[in-house]
Amino acid sequence: MKRVALIVMSFLALPAAAQSVRDEVMSGAERCAGIADDHGWLDCFYGSAQPMRGRLGLAPAPQAQVRLVPPPGASYAAAPVRRTTAAPAPKEKGFFGELLGSTGPVARDMPLTAYSFGRDGRFTVTLQNGMAFVQKESDLVHAEWRGPPGALLATVNSSGEDFTLKVRSEPGVVYRVSRK
Repeated sequence: MKRVALIVMSFLALPAAAQSVRDEVMSGAERCAGIADDHGWLDCFYGSAQPMRGRLGLAPAPQAQVRLVPPPGASYAAAPVRRTTAAPAPKEKGFFGELLGSTGPVARDMPLTAYSFGRDGRFTVTLQNGMAFVQKESDLVHAEWRGPPGALLATVNSSGEDFTLKVRSEPGVVYRVSRK
């Protein structure tokens, strides 16, 4: 009789054990939230699934991923919240506005989500709102950005088909860009 009761109790405890492992995985994933770099966050996220991988008998996650998961009660410092300003709603251009084009901002103090440099030194940027721009070949100013893209706040102005891009940390520097 004791054996039957033990077997029944072990079956009843199985879903609870599975749930506690799931909770442990999700808790680990939440502690990865402060990692700003997408690749690092993804590695931490994969590392947080290690308890479930062990429970299911799967191959363990690489130690480099598991080490990224902070212990319970700790977490990565969350990235500071940046306030961004969306472009103002378009206004009626009128006759001269249609003739000369708009000079209003397309984006103001918008963080970059990515930037890269081509072999010729020209850059391609993607803004937080999803818009992408490439530096014009005729632009002779070369950017020398380093560090995370989110640290760069860009303002893009439009004048008809032409765009200019300014980075807040580079006062007075204007890049000529086109939509990608």
